[in-house]
Amino acid sequence: MVLLAAPAFVAIWSGWVGLGELAGFGMVRPLPGIADGFAINSAITLPIGVEAYAAYALRVWLATGVGANNRARRFAKWSAIGSLVLGMCGQVAYHLMAAYGVTVAPWGITTVVSCLPVVVLGFGAALAHLQHRDRTESCHD
Repeated sequence: MVLLAAPAFVAIWSGWVGLGELAGFGMVRPLPGIADGFAINSAITLPIGVEAYAAYALRVWLATGVGANNRARRFAKWSAIGSLVLGMCGQVAYHLMAAYGVTVAPWGITTVVSCLPVVVLGFGAALAHLQHRDRTESCHD
């Protein structure tokens, strides 16, 4: 698994961070007035969020005994597939723009990319809720 994951991690990380930077993500000071010297590149939220959610949804969909019945598994299946397709589209968009020397992403790509952290949070919360609901319902059966 490490041999599969390591090169994928590097490629996915660089693609998402590159796309994020083309879409306006960049260095931010998340704690102004508290830790003014602390800065982080907000583009890292893309590979962490999108790919971590895809892995989480894949686990719920494919594993047994992780607190998911058909409702949660169905949601996990389609959102995992969607996350992986979205990840592929993000990689393609970045590499095409890089190959053509684009320095700023078009507004449509910027719009989609800027919504991803919110979408990932919503999908993650929904899937966790479905899993919890399924566990609660199975305890009462």
